[in-house]
Formats: sequence, C-alpha cells, structure tokens
Amino acid sequence: MLKYNGGKPRAETKLKSAVQLQDLLDATRMLVPRTGPGRESDSDPEDLEHAEKLRQVKAVIEEVL
Repeated sequence: MLKYNGGKPRAETKLKSAVQLQDLLDATRMLVPRTGPGRESDSDPEDLEHAEKLRQVKAVIEEVL
C-alpha cells in the first residue's frame, strides 16, 4: 500500500476508490492462503492473530465491493 501513502512505511493510508480497495483485496487474498487453516498448528499466537486480522479485512472489503 506504499503506492497510496507516498511510500511511507506504517503511515496511515485512506483508501476511498474502488480501484484502491480492489488492490487491497487482491493483496489480502494473496496473503490469506499462506496463513490459512492447516498451517495454524505450527504457528505462534502472534501469527494466528495476524492471519485472523487479514481474514477480517478480506471479509469486510468483499462486502463493500
């Protein structure tokens, strides 16, 4: 998402257009399978929390689009 926040890591980014939201959804979809079910047994709690947050972001954006 660096392309939408001026290249500043960890800076807040406001995504408003459908194109921006679709880019975020595409990126999230690429990450979710790598952190999905079946890999959770050998993951630490922080990884599991991160994966759950990604799934939530994905679900919300899919509802909006």
